[in-house]
Order: sequence, then structure tokens, then C-alpha cells
Amino acid sequence: MHDVILKLSQKIDSSERYQKTKSFFRSLLNDVNYPYKRYFDAFMILLIVLSISILILGKSGKIPEWFVYLDLYVVTSIFALEYLLRLWVSHDVHKMVLAQSKTENRSYIPIIKSKLRYMISLPALIDLVAIFPKFRIIRLLKLYHYMHGASSLFDALLKKRFEFIFLGYMLFAITFTLGSIFYLLEYGINEKLGSYLDAIYWALVTISTVGYGDISPVTEMGKIVSMFGIIFGIAMISFVTSVMVSAFSERFDELRNQDSINHVNRMQNVVVINGYGHLGETIAKKLKIHKKYEPVIIENDEKKANIALEDGYNVIRADGSSAKLIKELYHRDNITAMLTLTSSDIDNIYFILNAKSIYPKSVVYTRMNDTHLMPQYEATKVNGMIEPYDVIDTKAFAYLKEQSITNNQKILFFGYTNMSSHICKMLEDEGIEVSVYDSNRERYQNAKNDGFKDITFMDKEEIQIPKIQNCIVVCGMEDEALNVYYSITLRAKGFESIIVSLSHSTQDNRKLYLAGTSKIFDMYEESANLFVELIENDVKKRS
Repeated sequence: MHDVILKLSQKIDSSERYQKTKSFFRSLLNDVNYPYKRYFDAFMILLIVLSISILILGKSGKIPEWFVYLDLYVVTSIFALEYLLRLWVSHDVHKMVLAQSKTENRSYIPIIKSKLRYMISLPALIDLVAIFPKFRIIRLLKLYHYMHGASSLFDALLKKRFEFIFLGYMLFAITFTLGSIFYLLEYGINEKLGSYLDAIYWALVTISTVGYGDISPVTEMGKIVSMFGIIFGIAMISFVTSVMVSAFSERFDELRNQDSINHVNRMQNVVVINGYGHLGETIAKKLKIHKKYEPVIIENDEKKANIALEDGYNVIRADGSSAKLIKELYHRDNITAMLTLTSSDIDNIYFILNAKSIYPKSVVYTRMNDTHLMPQYEATKVNGMIEPYDVIDTKAFAYLKEQSITNNQKILFFGYTNMSSHICKMLEDEGIEVSVYDSNRERYQNAKNDGFKDITFMDKEEIQIPKIQNCIVVCGMEDEALNVYYSITLRAKGFESIIVSLSHSTQDNRKLYLAGTSKIFDMYEESANLFVELIENDVKKRS
């Protein structure tokens, strides 16, 4: 017998026609993205509405007899066929048999159990019961299969099954406890209490706070029990409400994301931006102005996601490193490039690895935060890397070098920070005289350790104008407000030479210009320009 089953399984596995047929029905019944499923769902919903309508109208007798026969035989047959198809596509039994044949255990019990597990699941039981004409009203529950939103909400409730099971135990215990006490206190005294079932009915109505009033306590103790029942009822209703709101809220986020993904799949020239920080925001604005590319934001932080939504972008609130998300985004060949711009190098690397593993031809550019991780980035086969501090270093260094040589002036830096320290070293290597002023002891010591001689420690409000008249000033403090303060103070005290500001916040750039800054190098602005340039160059190569 085993050999016969094994040969049959091998024959089925090698049959291309069988595989295509099963794949078609599996997609038709279960895959919400399958093009023909929407028509199948609409047809099945129509059959359910027709069946229930015939059932209701049949009660009045004002319906042709052939309608009843249509429901009893044709519609019932279609539902029976659908149930068998769902049972068929639920598992690939032949593959399970082939896998089992490779082991020493030839028992078919696990295979039978897997089928039985599906058959006793709630959706399968509903499908089975709905076949029988006597239970036609159950067919309404089959809408679960065909209304994607409803099925999604049902799935959300299933995720909270532990809470609902706990609630069920509580409801059972409280109902029977209160019902039993009420029965003992009121039976034989209360005329409306005729049986133990009446007491249970009263307890359930009281706990649910419905309060029909057909049965009410007449004894003092009965009234006290009723009050406890109402209090328990309010607590349980609050608990149920909170669980359902939590479940639906989580599911609505998923549905909103799915809707966003579906919208992305209909767009053209999509640029996916993972991370809506300052750099992501700057790039998105440039792409929006460009009008050639459609920016789509992936952001897991609720606050940043809401800001992106307010800015008018298509937002997917999710973890950008999710392989499932990237797979859904690459459903169509409409993504021009993907940018991962988070402040975590690990997250960026993981994003690139996922994108490249799912779609090797994907074009991915990244923000690199730590240059020591360049070998790791290169190993991911990323298409391009930009390090914001390096960008501002290159641009600012070239400008300062040219101005220093042209005007024969030394360069004075306010702040030996991440933005300015490398530029200081590059200028000194070129033989240009550099002075450093800093109000932070640690940064002051770092400048000393790096070999700078002309260093001054100062209070935040001290600017020694007489000593810095004939030089170019660079404001490179991490606090943008200090850069504004230094610029306006220098101008107020008659400083006429060039003031350069190194910025990482476009929101304060206007203030810097008003304060008297001659030239601003915004590392995010410059980096954003480079990212857009990378995208355009790649598009030109491919075309």
C-alpha cells in the first residue's frame, strides 16, 4: 500500500498540469493579490446574499418555487465544491508523503493530523456547516473569506485569543456564581424566578448591563448581589473594549500599510527612503520639487511617520529591514532606487542585505555614519555610500583653502567638533594657518592632542575681536544657536571678513544669514544633493 501511495505522490509531483491547476485554485481562494480573486469574491458574496434573501423571503411564501430549488441545489453545490477545493489546497499531501518516504518513519498519522487540524479550524467548520441547507443562515459567516477588511479584523481578534479565553473563563465563573447565589436567595420568593436557568439568564443580563427588567431581585440580599453583578459587568465591558480597540488599532496600522504598498505598486519612478530624519526629509523635498521621482517613506517611529504624512508623502510605518516589506515593494519593477538613511549603520547594512537578497538588481544607496564600517558596507554590494560629515569636509575644505590663499588670511574655527575637526586637519596638512577656539574642555583637549598649537579656551560669551580681525572665521559648533550668536556678535563688533558656518539644520540657516554669515555648508543639504545626483546618474546609465 505504501508503494502505491508513494508512486502516486511521485506522479502527482512530476505533473505540471496538476501543479498549475492547484496553484490556480490556491491563488483564487487565498491570495488577495491574485488578479481574478476580486471577481471570485464578488461572485461568492452575490451567492451568499442571494441565498439569505431566498431564505428570508421564503418565510412569507411570496417567492417562486424555482428560486428555492436554485438555492437548495445550485448554490449548495457551489459551496460544497468550494469547501472541497479549500480542503484540497490547504496542504500538499503528496509532498508530505515524499518527505516522509526519505525517513525511516513511514507513519501517515502526521499527514492525517495536518488535514484534520485544518478541518476542525473555525473557518473550515463554518464552510462545512454552511453547505447544509438547514443551516443556510451560517453562510453569512462565510463573508470572512471574501471581504478582506473583515477577515483582517477577524485575524486581529484571533491574535488576542489569550485575552478572550481569559475573559470567557471570567464570564463563565461570574455568571454561574452570581446565578447560583441569586437562585438560592430568591427561589420560592421571587415570582418571576421559575428555574435555575432563569437565574443564569438574570446573571448574564445583569453582568452585560443590558437589564431587560423581566427578572429583578425582591430580597435585600438579592439586590446586593445585583449591585456586585453590575460592577463586575462594567469592569468586564471595559476589559473587552480595551482588548478590541488594541487589536483593531494594530490591524488598522497593518491595513494602512498594505494600502500604502498597493498604492506604491501603482506608482512610477519610485524612490524609497528608509528613515525620515533630517537627511531623509531634505532628500524627499528635493525629489518632490524635481517632480520626476515619487518619494515613498519607510519609518517605524510614529512621530516621524506622522510628520512625513503631514508633509504629504506616501508613508509606510514599518521596520525597513523587514524582508516581507521589501518583497511586497518589489512586486512590480517600478522602483528607481532605495535609500537607507538611518543613524544606525547596523540597520542600514541589514536593509541593504535584505534588498539585495530579494532583488539582486535593486539599486540601493546608503548613509554611512562610521567610516570604519566601510568594508562591511562594501561587502553588501551597495551601489553607493555617502558620509554626511565627509561631504561637508570636502566642500568646505575646497572653499576655505581657496579663500585663504586668495585673501592671504589664516582660518579661525569656533568649535573643534565632528563637523570641523577633519577640516582643520586637512587645512593644516596644506600648510594653512589654523586657530581653534572652543568652550568645551574635552574638545579643547582633543585639539591639543591632535597637535594644534594655536588653541584658546573661552567662555561662551568671550570673543576676542582684536586678535581675529584679519582672518576667515568658521562657526562649527554643534549647537546652531551658538553659531548664530558668534556670527551676529562678530558683525556687531565690526568684523568685516568672511564668516563660514557649518550647519546640520536647515531650519536655522535663515537665522545664520540674518546674523551675518557669508557662506553656509549644510551637511544634510549637500548630502541630499549628492544622493539625488547619484540617482540621476544611475538612471542615465540604464537608459
